[in-house]
Amino acid sequence: MADRRPLIDDSTPDPPETTYATPALPSLGFNNTSSSLGFTPIAVSPPLSPRFSRPGYTRLGSGATAVERTPATVVEEEEHVADKRFSPKLDGGGYEPYRQGGLKHAGGSSTSLNNDYQHFLQASKGAAPSINSAYQNSFHPVHECATERPFYHSRFTWVSVSIVIICLFSTVFSGIFLGLALRAPRYGRSISSQGSFKPSDAILLTTVFAKLIELSFVTSFVAFLGQVLSRRAFMKEHGRGVTLSELSMWRWVVQPGTLITHWETAKYAGLSILGFLSLLSAILATLYSTAATALGTYHMLTKTRRTLTSPVQPMLKDGGHFTPMVYAGRVKTGFANVNYVKSICETPITGTMDKDNSGSTCLQLEHAGQGYHNYQRYLSAWKSWNRFGNGTSDQHLRPPGFGLLHENTTITAQWIDIIDTTKESQKYKRAVNRVSLAMPHAGVFSAARYGENDIMQPEELNSEGTYSLRASVPSPVLNVLCANLNETEMAPIVYNMWPNSEEVTITNWNDDPTVGIKGNATTKNNTVVDELFGWTKKDDKSMVDYPPVFAKLPLAFNTIMNHTSYAWGRDSIYLLGAGGNMDDGTSQNGTYMVCKIHVTLTSKCTTQYNATGSGGSMEALCEDKDPHMAYINSNSSEAESVSMTDWRDIGFDWSNAMSLNAGLTDGAASNARLLMQLMLKENDEGEFDVNPSLPSPAEALAVMSGCTLLMSAIDSPYVMFWNYTTIVPLLDDYTRQYFNGSVKAQQYASGGVDNVSKAWMLILFLVFIMNIFVLAYFLFHKGLVTDFSEPPNLFALAVNSPPSHLFAGSCGGGPGGKQYVVNWFVNSEGDHLYMEPGQKAAHEHIEHAHPHMLAPPPPPPPVNMKPGTGGFFAGAVAGAATSFQKLRQRVLGSGAKKHHSRHQKLSPISVHTPDRGVELEDAATKTQRDYHKLSKRTSVL
Repeated sequence: MADRRPLIDDSTPDPPETTYATPALPSLGFNNTSSSLGFTPIAVSPPLSPRFSRPGYTRLGSGATAVERTPATVVEEEEHVADKRFSPKLDGGGYEPYRQGGLKHAGGSSTSLNNDYQHFLQASKGAAPSINSAYQNSFHPVHECATERPFYHSRFTWVSVSIVIICLFSTVFSGIFLGLALRAPRYGRSISSQGSFKPSDAILLTTVFAKLIELSFVTSFVAFLGQVLSRRAFMKEHGRGVTLSELSMWRWVVQPGTLITHWETAKYAGLSILGFLSLLSAILATLYSTAATALGTYHMLTKTRRTLTSPVQPMLKDGGHFTPMVYAGRVKTGFANVNYVKSICETPITGTMDKDNSGSTCLQLEHAGQGYHNYQRYLSAWKSWNRFGNGTSDQHLRPPGFGLLHENTTITAQWIDIIDTTKESQKYKRAVNRVSLAMPHAGVFSAARYGENDIMQPEELNSEGTYSLRASVPSPVLNVLCANLNETEMAPIVYNMWPNSEEVTITNWNDDPTVGIKGNATTKNNTVVDELFGWTKKDDKSMVDYPPVFAKLPLAFNTIMNHTSYAWGRDSIYLLGAGGNMDDGTSQNGTYMVCKIHVTLTSKCTTQYNATGSGGSMEALCEDKDPHMAYINSNSSEAESVSMTDWRDIGFDWSNAMSLNAGLTDGAASNARLLMQLMLKENDEGEFDVNPSLPSPAEALAVMSGCTLLMSAIDSPYVMFWNYTTIVPLLDDYTRQYFNGSVKAQQYASGGVDNVSKAWMLILFLVFIMNIFVLAYFLFHKGLVTDFSEPPNLFALAVNSPPSHLFAGSCGGGPGGKQYVVNWFVNSEGDHLYMEPGQKAAHEHIEHAHPHMLAPPPPPPPVNMKPGTGGFFAGAVAGAATSFQKLRQRVLGSGAKKHHSRHQKLSPISVHTPDRGVELEDAATKTQRDYHKLSKRTSVL
C-alpha cells in the first residue's frame, strides 16, 4: 500500500532564506497537503515511497464560467487544473509560469519575486483588508478535519430506534383512523353527555391524536427524505448525486409556505419522484388534522350553525335508514277512559275537596286550552295559505290538522277517507260535509322514552341529538259528518217542535236524564237524513241507532248539543247550529246544520315521532305515505276500523268546554258564531263544495276536538282492542305491550355524515399508505447515515469543502437559476468528507476536457525560505511531483475524454481515478469502510 504520510512535516524548522528558493504566492484554493495561504517556510524531505495520487479537492478555475453567468477570463494552463486559480498578485503574469520557474530555479530572479511578494503583503495591510485575507489560515481540512463521529449508524442506535418507533406510531394510528372512517362505528352510550366519556372528551382526544399523527408523519417522512438524499450523495459510481433544490424539499413538508417564497426549488425538483412525494406529503400534512376532525362554522346570513364534518372525529350521525325492531310500551287503561283521563289531569283541587267535579273541571279546562289553541293555529295556517294563493278544494292539499302534546310536541294529523263533496251532496240533495282526521297514537311518545327500548334521548347528546321512531300501531280517527237541513226537515228531532211538548228551560233540560224532559227525548221519527247518518232505529233496547233529539232550534250563529242519551254503546255526539246573514250579502238564515262526531281506530296508519333537543313532532302516516309500517301489516286479522264508544263521554266534556252548547240559553258564543260562518254554500252552478279559501265546518270541528284523541290515547293499548281480563278497562299497575317499529336515531359515530365529508377519506388513506412505505424503507435499510439535508450537517460539510466556480456570485444573495440543479456528491479524502459537483456539471462550463482526477499539486515553495537544505528538498519534491502528474495525464487523459463524451450518470470529478477498491476495502478506518460500502449502492429514488 502506498505511503500515506504527508509530504510536509510541520515540525521541520524553518529553513533560512536563500536566493535559490523561489517564493510562492498563496493560492486561493484548498490544499490537502499544505496551507493555502500560510507563509511559514517548511522544509520537506523526499517521500519514502512514490506518493499515491489520491483524489483531492478539484481545483476548478475561479474564473471559469458559472451557471448562467457572464464568462470571465480564464487563465490557461497546460498541466494542472488545480493551478487554475488566480494569484493574489495585483499585476504581472500568471501563477503557472512563476511556479514552474520556481521549481526549476529559472525564469526570473529571486529578488524580483520577493519584491512582488512584499508588494502583495503591503497591499494586504491597507485600511480595509483584502478579500484574500479570508483564506489566509493554516487549517488543513484533510489532515485536521477527519470526522470524529461516525456518519453511518447501526439500526440499534437510539436515533434509529426512535425513528422506527415514530414511523410505527404514525402507521398504526393512521391505520386506526382510516379503519374508523371506513367502518363508521356508532358509539351509542359510550359517548354521551350523561356518561363518563363526554362528546367534548371525544373531540379533544381525536384532535390530539390527529395532531400527533400529523407530526409523526412529518417527522418520519422528513427523515426518510434525508436518508434517500444522503445515501444518494454517497453513490458516486451509480448515482446522480443531489441538487440544492432536492436538499430543500424537506422544507415543503415542514413549511409549506416555502413553495411560494422559494418557488424555484419546486420548479426544478417538483417533477421528480421524490419531488412528487414531497409535494404530496406537504398537502397531506396540511390537511390531515382537518380531515380527522370537524370544524364548526357559523353561517351569518341564515343564523344557522353549519359543520364541516370529518370521517374520524365522532359526530352526531343518523343511522342512514330506519332499523326495524320490536319495541315495548306501557299500558294501564283502555282508549278514551274518561275516568282515567280525569285522574291524570293536573290540578291543585283534589278529590277530597271536590269529589264529583274536580276531575271533570280540570279536564274541561284542558280541553278548552288545547282545543282553542289548536283551532286558532289551524285558522292561522289557513290565513297564510290564502295569502300565498294556495287555497284549493282538494282535500289532499288543504292544510292538515294541528295539535300539541305536552306543550312541546307538535302534532300533524292527516286527512283520510276523503270523499267527493260535490257528488256526495248531489246524492243526498243537500250539502254534505264529511271528513276523517287521523291523529298519531300519543302513547308512542312515552314508548320512545321507555328504558327497555334503549333509544338515546336528545338530552343525552347535549340536547343536540335527534331520532325518528315509526310505530306500527293503530291511529285514532275523528269522523265528522255535517249536513244542511231546513226548519221543516229539523222538526222530527227538535223537542219543542213536537206537538204537546213542554216548554224547554235550562233548568228542566239539564235535569237527571233518567227522568224529566231529557229522559223522554227519544224518538223513532223518520228524517230525510236517516240513511246519511245511519239512524236505523232497530235497537229498541239500547237505542244506540236512534236519532238525536235537540231541545230547540238555536238562534242564528248559535249551536247546541243533544246530550239526550247516556246509554252505554252510543258512540257519537251531535251538534245543531243555525246559519245567518253575512255582511258580504250571502245568507244562510233559516238553514240549519246537524253534525255527527264520533271516533274510531284505524289500522291503515302508522305513527312517526321525531324527537329533538327542544321538543319534537308527531304525525300520522296513513294510506300511501308508509304502507309497509301500517298496523294492518303487523296484525292482518284486524279490521280496518273499530268504533270507540267510550269517547262519547269525553266528547260531552269537550263540547261543554268549547261553549258549543251555549245556544241552549242563546249564549251567542264566539266559537259557535265562527263555526256557523263556515257552513257550505251553494255555488253558482247550484252545487255544494268546500270553499277553497275557508275550512269547512267538519274540518273545523275535527281540528277543534283533536286534542281529545291525544288525551284518550295516553297509556292505552297499542292494539285495537282491550286484551285484558278486567271488566273495567283499567289496570292496577302498568304492564308492557310490544309493537313493531323502526328507528333512525342519531348517535356519535365516525365515518362522516354526508358524501362530501367522505372525500376526506382520501387524505387518511394516502397518509396511511405513505406511512407504510416509509416504515418499510427504514425496516429494509439497515442503519442510518448522517442526514446532510439538515442545515447543521449540511453547513459542517459545505464549510470544509472546496469552493466551486459553479456557485460563483451566490455568496451574498443566494443561489439562483440552474444553480439549483447542480449535482453534488459526498467524497472522501482519508477520513475527511467533503462535497464536490458532478463531472458533467463541471465540464459544461470548462472548454478543455481533460479529467479532473489528479492528486493535489505539491505545495508552492515557501516564501521566506532561508539558505539551507530545505530549499533543495522542496524543489526536488516539487519537480518529482510535476513529472509524475504529467505521466498520469498522458496515461489516463484519453479514457476520461471518452467517459465525458458518453454522458453517463453524473459522478464526482475525483471519482475517475485508478481503481482504489482494493485500498478502500482494506482501509484501516471504519469511516473509509463505511464510505466504500455506501458508494457502491444504488437507488431508484
